[in-house]
Amino acid sequence: MSCGGCAASVKRILENEPQVVSATVNLATEMAVVWAVPEDRAVQDWKLQLGEKLASQLTTCGYKSSQRDSSKVSSQNVFERKMGEKLQNLKQSGRELAVSWALCAVCLLGHISHLFGVNAPLVHLFHSTGFHLSLSIFTFIGPGRRLIIDGIKSLFKGSPNMNTLVGLGALSSFAVSSVAAFIPKLGWKTFFEEPIMLIAFVLLGKNLEQRAKLKAASDMTGLLNILPSKARLMVDNDAEQSSFTEVPCGTLAVGDYMLVLPGDRIPADGLVKAGRSTVDESSLTGEPMPVTKIAGAEVSAGSINLNGKLTVEVRRPGGETVMSDILHLVEEAQTREAPVQRLADKVAGNFTYGVMALSSATFMFWSIFGSQFVPAAIQQGSAMSLALQLSCSVLVIACPCALGLATPTAVLVGTSLGATRGLLLRGGDVLEKFAEVDAIVFDKTGTLTIGKPVVTKVIASHSEGGVNTKDYWNNEWTEGDILSLAAGVESNTNHPLGKAIMEAAQAANCINMKAKDGSFMEEPGSGAVATIGEKQVSVGTLDWIRRHGVVRDPFHEAESFGQSVAYVAVDGTLAGLICFEDKIREDSHQVISALSKQGISVYMLSGDKESAAMNVASVVGIQLDKVISEVKPHEKKKFISELQKEHKLVAMVGDGINDAAALALADVGIAMGGGVGAASDVSSVVLMGNRLSQLVDALELSKETMRTVKQNLWWAFLYNIVGLPVAAGALLPVTGTMLTPSIAGALMGFSSVSVMANSLLLRARMSSRHHVQSRQKPHNTISGVSDGADEVEQSYPSKWRST
Repeated sequence: MSCGGCAASVKRILENEPQVVSATVNLATEMAVVWAVPEDRAVQDWKLQLGEKLASQLTTCGYKSSQRDSSKVSSQNVFERKMGEKLQNLKQSGRELAVSWALCAVCLLGHISHLFGVNAPLVHLFHSTGFHLSLSIFTFIGPGRRLIIDGIKSLFKGSPNMNTLVGLGALSSFAVSSVAAFIPKLGWKTFFEEPIMLIAFVLLGKNLEQRAKLKAASDMTGLLNILPSKARLMVDNDAEQSSFTEVPCGTLAVGDYMLVLPGDRIPADGLVKAGRSTVDESSLTGEPMPVTKIAGAEVSAGSINLNGKLTVEVRRPGGETVMSDILHLVEEAQTREAPVQRLADKVAGNFTYGVMALSSATFMFWSIFGSQFVPAAIQQGSAMSLALQLSCSVLVIACPCALGLATPTAVLVGTSLGATRGLLLRGGDVLEKFAEVDAIVFDKTGTLTIGKPVVTKVIASHSEGGVNTKDYWNNEWTEGDILSLAAGVESNTNHPLGKAIMEAAQAANCINMKAKDGSFMEEPGSGAVATIGEKQVSVGTLDWIRRHGVVRDPFHEAESFGQSVAYVAVDGTLAGLICFEDKIREDSHQVISALSKQGISVYMLSGDKESAAMNVASVVGIQLDKVISEVKPHEKKKFISELQKEHKLVAMVGDGINDAAALALADVGIAMGGGVGAASDVSSVVLMGNRLSQLVDALELSKETMRTVKQNLWWAFLYNIVGLPVAAGALLPVTGTMLTPSIAGALMGFSSVSVMANSLLLRARMSSRHHVQSRQKPHNTISGVSDGADEVEQSYPSKWRST
């Protein structure tokens, strides 16, 4: 496809097929996606059959096509093959450009020598009409052959494109000059140099456009280039004594062990089995700080092992990596057009026919009325010659390409740039909606907080005064006793609060207690109970321990602590309680403040009790009247719906699991920190770095991308609205200004290149802002992900940590 008209023709051909409901065509990535009628989906291998049929139909219509293998494994190979083809086309375009401009230089040499009055016989030959005629012919059969043949073929097949306009303009100029040369009596002017210069300028524009397209895809190329080609496969899976051999990464299988040395890039996604090191994952998540990896930690292909030797077990076969997932998702995103592009697509679809009609009208007008409007121009030729020249200029100056590239190139750069920074945005439609969002709803746990509760305080019942408790060891419960008993019960559960209790007990070196076999019982949402020694220990909500014999509650103010609380009872007597806090993300307050300054309404939903939710909201800066607590998943969905009824464009930020219904209903669903796995159908945006500040980055990228799209569309429309009348001679009666076909061709090339250049500037604008923000942020010390005990221990008060 060479222009927006081509893309519109391909879309029309596909949608005319009875088996196709709709289709989208991307000019920048040269890819089409179709949606089939439901009846055809019942047929076995329907995708293969329909794909082959549609590809064959497009090839017959002049658009050579093949069915695309859309599997994640092959995405990398397909992308590399397409980039290879583009590089070959660029080389061929470069050769044609060199020959074309050499011919143009020879042509100009004759004019320059004539201008300075050089009378050498050879130079006189360069200026002769016959020599210029031969140069034009050589241009048509040499560098301009592919362009003209493609244009004529497209015309005869009923889908004229930009090459058709250029071809018609060049051939018309040549035909008029030939008639003028062979029939001098007509008094027409010859301009054989026009098709030569026209082809040269058009080829220059195309070459620059191809280079810009390759540059636009350079972010994805860079991501692919970081994947190593070889891996050190361990022979017998023995981390201490095993030898290794180098094998291609594509041959790795699940279960293989590979050795990763300091400085190596990790060859495949896997699990660390031995060793300890820090790993740079910035190419995947955008997080510049290295992450500590120990046994049991997951690693991703393409990340850099910095300072230690790691033994890694392969968890996904060769070729299936997080990187290939990212590439696949970004390619999918680039096939989803932004609604703002639809007007341009409609115009581009009929643009070529409109230009040809305007060219005909220009010829008729100036051939009939030219002598009345511009008598001075007739002195250099006839009205017919002038009319032909102006009609050729109209054909050549028109630029459907700029209309077709305005949105896809900006979306291509925006989504690719986002991927390199750990932001997955699932299409132009998502970018457009996200840029207009005026309300953002946050889930509390795992979004505004880190999603990992830690024990902050243990309170024994005796410390409240006036409460007589039955002794366990020394007639009183200590904080360590309570933690040990609770950990003994919670060792049988996977609940996050239970894990927090166990980690706290381990960090505080509490006595290890175990529940009697068969005595454990758990009720989701309430608590758990088990027999430890001869004592029945219950851990859970106030209602839960009351159901297990507790009558008196000395902690009347516990509900107002602003934290989650678990009660611990022994043999029907309240022993104490354990307070939890889900640590608030360090960047939460900064993000909420940045969103509020942009005029975006910020809400928080939480299933936690009101005091805990209000505590988090007050810390991060969310207005308390915009906090809804103790909500169930279906109630979150209802809240989103109510906001939309108020005509708000709503984004929902959650973990992509418990919030699936709300994420799906929101105009933009944003998943936090789940990596590619969170990029399900309900998540429009995925923040792979698990940093809330990436939300602001994604919003800024969306706004900047849509600003670029609108600039491109304004330029594309304005250029054609102004350029076509000028080429048609609108200024000729007033100022005597007219555009020759060669100048019109140069302007047409400039129009396409300017759209591409503006899209590429998006990368520069975002990079400059990113550097400014990086300099303004304080530098944090590197904190690796250790075995968890150190991190947990740092969260506990020294009051009981030493128990």
